[in-house]
Amino acid sequence: MVQMENLGRADALPADEFPAFEIVEEIDDATCELCEELDGQIVDRDHPDFEELQDPSHINCRRILVGVGADEVDPDGNPVEPNYERPSSKLIEEHGHFMLDKEKYAPLRIPSQPEGRDFIAQSYVDDNGERHVKLQWRVPPYDLG
Repeated sequence: MVQMENLGRADALPADEFPAFEIVEEIDDATCELCEELDGQIVDRDHPDFEELQDPSHINCRRILVGVGADEVDPDGNPVEPNYERPSSKLIEEHGHFMLDKEKYAPLRIPSQPEGRDFIAQSYVDDNGERHVKLQWRVPPYDLG
């Protein structure tokens, strides 16, 4: 779900007004070393790694990207500049399995037509702790079996 929010945010924010994004990780006992290293870095949307950073790096990755305005300044009044550095290959090997094997972890491709996806799948947990998937159809439903 976070991936979709990151993709949507990047698409919705105009490139001339938001030329960069800050990488924000939830820091707690469950945060891996890779995510700790990325937290707080600012990546230019033209950087070759930007697309990859919109995706999670591993299962339960909680990364969000927050737009940085072209006119934003730091607490000292200086313009906010990109400072992104790609993590070491060792950290990526240890924690970034989605980054290492993109084909193995490719997202499920839902059938779609030229005008867009036929449905949106949303996963949720009910009051009893059971996981369910709800389909929101954008066209008349059909059998997927």
